[in-house]
Amino acid sequence: MVAVMIATVSFAQNTLVATLSHGEDISMYYGTYALRDAMNAAQSGDVINLSGGAFQAVNITKGITLRGTGIDDAAPTYISGNFTINVPSDDANRLSMEGIRSTGTITMKGTFNSPYFVKCEFYRFTYSDNPIIKNAMFVNCKIRDNYRLAGTSTVQFINSYVQGFYNQDQNNTAANFINCLIKPYYDGSYASNREYRPEFIINSQLLNCIIFNNSSTNYIQETQLPSTTIATNCVSIQFSNLFGAQAANTKNKTATFAGLFKSFTGNYSNSQAFELTDEAKTTFLGDDGTQVGLYGGVLPYNSTPSYPQITKMNVANKTTADGKLSVEIEVSAAE
Repeated sequence: MVAVMIATVSFAQNTLVATLSHGEDISMYYGTYALRDAMNAAQSGDVINLSGGAFQAVNITKGITLRGTGIDDAAPTYISGNFTINVPSDDANRLSMEGIRSTGTITMKGTFNSPYFVKCEFYRFTYSDNPIIKNAMFVNCKIRDNYRLAGTSTVQFINSYVQGFYNQDQNNTAANFINCLIKPYYDGSYASNREYRPEFIINSQLLNCIIFNNSSTNYIQETQLPSTTIATNCVSIQFSNLFGAQAANTKNKTATFAGLFKSFTGNYSNSQAFELTDEAKTTFLGDDGTQVGLYGGVLPYNSTPSYPQITKMNVANKTTADGKLSVEIEVSAAE
């Protein structure tokens, strides 16, 4: 592990590096298309570590683990452009992505189970050809444009920012949201005072979540979560009757941006922390007694990757008189 990290850091300052680990074998690829080259050489179950910088997108067709430097790192890892995820149904390994910013549209296809996305930032997810994707999971992630659920699929979001969720096939799909910050799908072609569409969050369960829109107009009564969705210990901002179809004992509340957040007013930015005010942290509580939103629950939001990252490395210019070389390495990882 240390050898891989040192090699990656040594080159990262000058070029893009993708390091492929297959058992004890390590291969390195360089440049804009390094991810593509590593992916072509990878086998299911392999690990690809990416340096900071922008890599050209490539379709993912194997159950590999893909790791970046972290979305809030001084030199974050980007995947630029659109790509497709289509892992064969007989692949014994699941796809895992962590610490990466994706700037294009990701299209999910085929039949596979349990893709795992953690501490990533995505632009958009969509689907093609009625996929069957079971138990997709997003933990500590940000989706800043929209997420379309279709085919015969299930998904769970945990302590994540989710914008534009749209369940396109309510008969075969389901979603769970736990301690999430949710901005419903925006439909510019709809009536001017009903453009945000929480009714598309259908066949879902929401627990300890915050649902908001950033329109200056409070939305009319018909704009609400559907009765097939269960919301518990959730908070609504700038919806007039978001929980109108929910059971009376679900402990849902309404709030304002100023009464809930330190600085967030509804507009997404990479640097926004989405932190609650000190008062809100003790007033708006989930079913577990922790704050609603991203920093509550058992997996509070944290963008630091779970695997070690080198944050500082100093190597002496020459060895000492007794032949020793001074190397100082500082690493960090989420707890």
